[in-house]
Amino acid sequence: MGIFGVDIHPQFQAGINIEEIRREGFDFMAVKVSEGVDGTYLAAGSADFLQRGGAAGLLRLGYHYLDAGNEDAQATVFAEALSTAGVPGMLDAEALAADGQTPILTITAIRGFLASCRRLGARVPLLYLPRWYWDRLGRPSLAGLPPLWASAYVSVPPAPASAMYQSHDPAGWDSYGALGVEVLQFTDRAPVAGQLIDADHYLGTREEFAALIGRPLQRKERHDMDQLPSTMMPADPDSDPRSWSQRNYDVGFDAAGGWEGSFAFGFGAQDWAGRTVDPARGYLNLASWIMADRSLSPVDAVFTLEEGGQVIFAHNPTRSYAAPDGAVGLTLNYAAPGGAYVTEGRSG
Repeated sequence: MGIFGVDIHPQFQAGINIEEIRREGFDFMAVKVSEGVDGTYLAAGSADFLQRGGAAGLLRLGYHYLDAGNEDAQATVFAEALSTAGVPGMLDAEALAADGQTPILTITAIRGFLASCRRLGARVPLLYLPRWYWDRLGRPSLAGLPPLWASAYVSVPPAPASAMYQSHDPAGWDSYGALGVEVLQFTDRAPVAGQLIDADHYLGTREEFAALIGRPLQRKERHDMDQLPSTMMPADPDSDPRSWSQRNYDVGFDAAGGWEGSFAFGFGAQDWAGRTVDPARGYLNLASWIMADRSLSPVDAVFTLEEGGQVIFAHNPTRSYAAPDGAVGLTLNYAAPGGAYVTEGRSG
């Protein structure tokens, strides 16, 4: 089950046959488009890779390698590259000091970079922050960050990616930092289109991956309900819901999509079996209005990192929250092993 992808670099994989990647059965690829404040990667070959990949039928992302410092300037470079290429992004957060061992990034810096990307209108639906890097950072909470693109390499000789994947350790899919793993990089030596490169696996369908990376803002009618995907089932159903793996979900309601007057929403979790200590069935961690300038405004003080969100009980959704003037969307970070729903309505 699942689909395979690759991640490539315009210098290290110079000359690779992009069309052959697709012919060999891969469905997606991530291409480096920027690093630090260096935005020359498109001209160096990434733009060609992405254009040809799209024409060949590959689902595409551009990724940015985050350096320490100048997060706003780096976000500007990345956002411009994604806009030029017309693709969503992935953040690569694994920078080390000169000793090759010590992390030089912080979770605060990563959050700041992603906040700047949002303000600039860049969509960054995935975060490559390897488990080993998270360990060296002291295992901090990653709540509120995009889902993880993780890595756990197999120890087998080069072979077709689908064959190499059969030797992967299932623990590579385990969540960490309160985030679930959506994509797993399982080798850097898969023979693809005549080169040995990184190969990745996604457990869902091509359509589900397209929704994950595109996650378009959904146009709404006067009253509507969104059924939200379930999150990973916790190993211990009776554990604190705040420790459960989370997903992000966006809703758009700009006037061009049919919204007029006031918008309001409520969030609820679907019931599921297995928990015995109480009727908790979900957790809404973060909820923010997306404003016209792409800035974020908390829906309520409770749905912030400082306050920690709200546990959601069975058949007991949140109250309704009305959007402020100038809001064009809503973004949520939630945990709901049985699935969740957002009720929406407008007046006027």
